[in-house]
Amino acid sequence: MAEVVIVSRTKMKNGVCCGGVSLLTGQYIRIHDSRGRNLTEDAPYQIGEVYDMVYRKAWNARPRPHVEDCQVFSAHYLRKMSLRQLESTIEGICDVYEGDLDDVFEGCLQLENYAPYIDQGDVPQHSVCFWRPKRPLRKFQMMGKTRYSYNGNNISFVGFQPPLSYIPAGTLVRLSLANWWAKDSYSGKKCYLQISGWYNS
Repeated sequence: MAEVVIVSRTKMKNGVCCGGVSLLTGQYIRIHDSRGRNLTEDAPYQIGEVYDMVYRKAWNARPRPHVEDCQVFSAHYLRKMSLRQLESTIEGICDVYEGDLDDVFEGCLQLENYAPYIDQGDVPQHSVCFWRPKRPLRKFQMMGKTRYSYNGNNISFVGFQPPLSYIPAGTLVRLSLANWWAKDSYSGKKCYLQISGWYNS
C-alpha cells in the first residue's frame, strides 16, 4: 500500500479523471477502477485528500506521454490537506517548471495561437506536470468552453474548481495533455495542452 494525495479532478465526456501523486516516490497516478476503466462521476476522490491505495500499472495503460494510468484495487481515506499543505507537498516531491510555456513538458510543446500541443515526433515522458507561470493567465470563453490565454496561447480549462478571471503569475498550476486527436483524416494526431487546476490559498 502507498499513500497517494489527490491533485486533480477533471471533466471527461463520460465521467471524471482523478490524478494523484505518491507521497513516497512522487509517481504520477491517473486513477482507474480495479478493472482499468475510467472513473464515474460519483468517484469520491477530491483535491487534497490522502488515501492509502493498492494499485498497479493498468493492463490497458497507454504509451507515452499518457503513462500514468493505474488500476486501483483499494483506497482508504486517511486525511485532507489544506491547499497550502498540498502546494508545499507538490513542490517537495515533484518537479515544478518555472517561466514560460517553452519550458514545460521537457521543451516538447509546440506553441500556436489556437492551442499549444505536442506531436508524435517529440513526446515527453509524462502527460502531466506542474508549472509556475511568470505572467498571469486570463480567462475567456471560446466555442462554449472556458480557456485561459497566456502570452498569445490559448489553453482549455478542464477542472471543476470555479474559474478565476485571471490566474496570477507565480501560481502553482497543474498542466495535462489531452488524448491524441486529429481534426481530420489528413492531419497528424496531436495532444493538446490543458489546465487541470491551480493551488492558491
